Amino acid sequence: MTFDSIEFALFLAVVVGAFALVPGRWRAGLLLIASLAFYAVWSLPMTSLILISGATDFAIGLALGRPSPSGEVDEGRDPGKSDRLRRGLLLALSLVVNLGILGYFKYKGFFMDNLHAAGLIEADSWVKVVLPPGISFYTFQTMSYSIDVYRRELEPTRSPVQFLLYVAFFPQLIAGPIERASKLLPQFAAMVGARVRAEDLAAGLRLVIFGLFKKVVLADSFAAACDPVFAHPESYGGWAALLACYCFTLQIYFDFSAYSEIAKGSARMLGVELSWNFDQPYLVTNISDFWRRWHMTLSNWFRDYVYVPLGGSRVSKSRVLFNLTATMFLSGLWHGAAWNYVLWGLFHGLLLLLHTQLRARAWVVGLRERAPKSFDFGAWFLTLHLVILGWLLFRIDEMSKGKVMLKAMGRALSGREGLPAPETLFGVGLFFAILGLGLAVRRGRLIERLDDSPALSVAVYGAAMVAGIVLAREQAPQFIYFQF
Repeated sequence: MTFDSIEFALFLAVVVGAFALVPGRWRAGLLLIASLAFYAVWSLPMTSLILISGATDFAIGLALGRPSPSGEVDEGRDPGKSDRLRRGLLLALSLVVNLGILGYFKYKGFFMDNLHAAGLIEADSWVKVVLPPGISFYTFQTMSYSIDVYRRELEPTRSPVQFLLYVAFFPQLIAGPIERASKLLPQFAAMVGARVRAEDLAAGLRLVIFGLFKKVVLADSFAAACDPVFAHPESYGGWAALLACYCFTLQIYFDFSAYSEIAKGSARMLGVELSWNFDQPYLVTNISDFWRRWHMTLSNWFRDYVYVPLGGSRVSKSRVLFNLTATMFLSGLWHGAAWNYVLWGLFHGLLLLLHTQLRARAWVVGLRERAPKSFDFGAWFLTLHLVILGWLLFRIDEMSKGKVMLKAMGRALSGREGLPAPETLFGVGLFFAILGLGLAVRRGRLIERLDDSPALSVAVYGAAMVAGIVLAREQAPQFIYFQF
């Protein structure tokens, strides 16, 4: 039951209708049942993993929230050594359970494949495991709850229904955004006395329609253009490879931001506000800003639970470089159990290191001050194409294919392949036109103006919905981040 299916549209309509009709005290339970049913359509046995992670962290949260026997915590004094040990063991249990489940189901095959490649085990000597949908997302979400309670930044909830709903809330269960308990749990608690508002339904519906348009019309179209080249790069020239990289750059953005907006819109129809996950990341002028605008909830998660605990930027220069590298290595590994994702993460770690080292250099500051507009344009163009190069690493399923595409693009850009075909020029022009349109939308606040005009809003979103229905493919690719 994907977001771009008729089944989900019917499911969402039934859930929203039932949510509006049931008494407030039953709403959290209704949404929990709906969320577990939504996941069970994907895999009924794997639903047990959500319940195990949820039950573990709910119980650990309650245990962490208990004051020390001496009452020292209540009085604001430093707890005794035994209490620190108890709390540390509880947090360790949460991490072991959650990361153990994630490691087994997501990384066992990767680990065994590498042992086989090293000649240490025989082929097919281990049991294959199926990757549960959304396991990386809900695992990070439930872990963040235990960490926040451990840090005393959050009071533990005493409602198992609301906590399990926080872990399994269906709009963002499969591919995020990765929410914090401090944001969602108060909203679930407020459902008891809340009423279904027409403005929430309208705003949510607009987001769902816009997200479906981005997925069905834009992302799937760019996928059709680039998939054949990535599948058989040896059959295409360098200009085709370059255009495929441009197309995938747009595909992954429209695909993932579409999911996030459909998730946000679906939740909004239920009176729940989810976080924005994207903020036009291809318009930035440096790689640090890219990560502040791309998959923002994941970036914030790694910042708060990996980078800052390692010391962040408040330590020595060599340690900062290590912290950045370690954080981006783990980010790449989070995305997938394959070496191309690890290399993609390390590549972005290298870019962050370079930006950290160069941004305050005198010659860089001088260039920025002497010609700010030219500097910003050059920085944007360079950053964009470094990100595109990273997407090549992200997209390939075999390293040999990446080498073929890089060599072919090198031949084309060095003039050894002749001039690009008209369709290639059109595709590249379309790429930059879309980025230009995004800039105009941002600066002119066109979406906000559209939503402020009821008549124009109905016309535009109606046209988007019709386009999505007419242009939908029978065999459309699934959302890219479903595999993570």
